[in-house]
Amino acid sequence: MADPNTMHVTPINDLIEHDTSGDSDCVCGPRTRPVEKNGGGMGWVVVHNSLDGRERYEGGGPS
Repeated sequence: MADPNTMHVTPINDLIEHDTSGDSDCVCGPRTRPVEKNGGGMGWVVVHNSLDGRERYEGGGPS
């Protein structure tokens, strides 16, 4: 069952299917960050990294 306090952000059309079943078990080495929820309290966002290197071309990158 998915944790309602955790959201995953994954690259579209990447080389792999990213694992969003846990906190940060994906092979891409995602970063987990706390986020404040609108109604109060805290949640988590898990930001997955692409495996095709698109960050080099999009101007962004892991931070």
